[in-house]
Amino acid sequence: MFSIALCFLAGILSLNLCSDLPGQLTYVVFAVLAAASWLSRRLRYAVICRALTIVVFGICWAQLHASHYLARVLPETLAGTDLLVTGRIDDIPVTNANVQRFFVDIDRFEDDQYERPLPKRIKLSWYDGEPVRAGETWRFNVRLKPPHGFLNPGGFDYEAWLMQNGVHATGYVRNGEVNRKLTTAAAYDSAAMRQHIAERVSTLLGDSAFTGLITALAVGDRSAIEQDQWQVLINSGTNHLMAISGLHIGLAAAFGYWLCRWLVPVRLMYWIPAQHAAMLGALAFALIYAMLAGFAIPTQRAVLMLICTVGALLLRRRSRPHNVLAFALIIVLLWDPASVLSAGFWFSFLAVAAIFYTLAGPWAQSRWFKWVWLQLVIALSLSPLSLFMFQQTSLVAPLANLIMVPYVSFLVVPMVLIGVLMLPWTTAASGLFFSAAEVLFSYIWPVLQWLAALPYSHWLKAQPGIALTLLALMGVAILLAPGVRLWRAAGVLLLLPAATWQPQVPATGAYELHVLDVGQGLAIVIRTQAHTLVYDTGARFSSSFDSGRAVLLPFLTNKGVDNIDLLLISHGDGDHIGGAASVLQVYPQTPVLGQGIESLNAAHSAYCAAGQRWVWDEVVFTLLHPDDTGYTLSNNRSCVLKVEGQGGSVLIAGDIEKKVERRLLSRHRQALSADILIAPHHGSSTSSSRDFIHAVSPQIVIFAAGYRNRYKFPTAEVAARYTKFGSSMVMTGHSGAVSIDLHPQRGIDGLQRYRDSHRKYWRHVPPKLRQEG
Repeated sequence: MFSIALCFLAGILSLNLCSDLPGQLTYVVFAVLAAASWLSRRLRYAVICRALTIVVFGICWAQLHASHYLARVLPETLAGTDLLVTGRIDDIPVTNANVQRFFVDIDRFEDDQYERPLPKRIKLSWYDGEPVRAGETWRFNVRLKPPHGFLNPGGFDYEAWLMQNGVHATGYVRNGEVNRKLTTAAAYDSAAMRQHIAERVSTLLGDSAFTGLITALAVGDRSAIEQDQWQVLINSGTNHLMAISGLHIGLAAAFGYWLCRWLVPVRLMYWIPAQHAAMLGALAFALIYAMLAGFAIPTQRAVLMLICTVGALLLRRRSRPHNVLAFALIIVLLWDPASVLSAGFWFSFLAVAAIFYTLAGPWAQSRWFKWVWLQLVIALSLSPLSLFMFQQTSLVAPLANLIMVPYVSFLVVPMVLIGVLMLPWTTAASGLFFSAAEVLFSYIWPVLQWLAALPYSHWLKAQPGIALTLLALMGVAILLAPGVRLWRAAGVLLLLPAATWQPQVPATGAYELHVLDVGQGLAIVIRTQAHTLVYDTGARFSSSFDSGRAVLLPFLTNKGVDNIDLLLISHGDGDHIGGAASVLQVYPQTPVLGQGIESLNAAHSAYCAAGQRWVWDEVVFTLLHPDDTGYTLSNNRSCVLKVEGQGGSVLIAGDIEKKVERRLLSRHRQALSADILIAPHHGSSTSSSRDFIHAVSPQIVIFAAGYRNRYKFPTAEVAARYTKFGSSMVMTGHSGAVSIDLHPQRGIDGLQRYRDSHRKYWRHVPPKLRQEG
């Protein structure tokens, strides 16, 4: 069973390494292998043939599901057009300021005149719209686009997340009279019940600091958890406690088992053993709790694993733990092959496997092998995976979980569950239990904050790569293996490469240019041999999401950057300075240079001005603007930076407009010449005059603009100017992060578009600009 599960998993993983789906030939190969496996079942190589058959079946199964998803992805031809849709709000809407975000399960497109299957589930934003509730059916006038997100080294793969959640398009509601509610939520609608419970919890707890945490444990809605609280949970390695998954489902099942075990009528025991009735009760309680959690992906996985375990017990099958785990793995993968893209999938199965693996050793009988050892085992086992997937791991996780897991599981969660169960009958009593959970959180939270604030509470590190991660996992297996004490040193040695690996840095005189994909905004990182400059930080989209936290910080960790030598803010517009506060929170000693920086809490700050110059590792940085002229528009006060090395030069023009371009031409015409130009003002028609383009003479022009941005940057007029001059054009919204190495001997050493170099079948391929290089 275990080998079958591994072969099946290997097949599904193989497909996820593909940039495109293999096509129908895969099914033919499977049929041939299946026939060969049957015909050669008594021959010498039958085992190999069967293994290959299972691997290819895994590829076929994953491809079948992927094809079904991709067939419903919104076609590019419909992107940005008005569409009338009717559908049901199938999850709790998230409201932030004047915008609601929610998922819609579409019933129909009103003008359905298209041959191919259209999106079934979409994610919408509605600005200044009427309040919507889960379970309601609405008609909306929407503008959609294919699943698309930021794509940067070290960043979150939003498009993979959308695929896991079955989202075929994203977009927004266009305000107007056509938008109207058609039906209210049905009384039995689970999403509506979840929203009602979440609202009751919020009402009963008022403005409590822990309302978000209690709501997350009650119905799986984590949108109300404050960003600071999330950071405490992440740094302490206890964020998994806020996701209703295996631990919580197991607790609900245990509660259901205990309740049914003692409440089963004696007469019923003549027909069904009490233990079997209690197991069915445990499963029923787990399913109810999973429904309250909205059957999220981690919850589905936990329920499937529980069904496998209960099924084995009811059938009285004496299976070894690893076979039960393998069977659960097969069921989960059959249910949803895309679950391998989820970090939770790997963490849950690896944690359980580590526990089973360790329990087989001599420590299982040792009086020291108890709760403390179990936490150490889990932390050590998951650390290589955490570094690979999140570029960080918590060093205080064993101690934090030693306290928090039993505290939350046996004290907080029961209070929350009892409060939820009592809501239909008595609000007052329910409020008492929710208040008890709040008090319990208030007692333990200072301890968690203290652990998270320790100087070395968590370890940020560049992603070690698949090969080094596998070596580290092998090292963990050797360290925890029973009866191989002489090989412990080998286990430690296998851990060292992943722990010590660092990305390469540029040679002396060379430098790297990285223009990050932050949507409609600008964020650039320039690295020399021993220095790092960050130019602008992108936009701040909400109180809990900005480009600094979501894009820049993961990128800097991915590149092994320990400190930023200078943060240069071109000007104070939100799409340039929005992520700066998050960056300074992590790098508080970073000096800041720029315009419009008065609101930043920086240790050292100064205004940029023309004539400022410095040299890092034989790379020269010169500011050409702003000069001493007073400009009304903040765009025209942008810091214009020229970077020069032996391998080539880069001009970063901020958001300057034609007025400043003319002034630069009159003062610094010779200095404007550059091999690479970051187009002024994202490619707006207010900039990039013909004379300016001729003076710069760029081989490559990069537009920092979002995919299908509302300004339609770069404009057709500007793109035509650069095309006429012969410059190669690249747009971050289409290409993802753009990276260029400038080397003293090799010059401009290749241009890497992250969306192309890390192509996956689920990732969107936007149309290219004309002359895109």
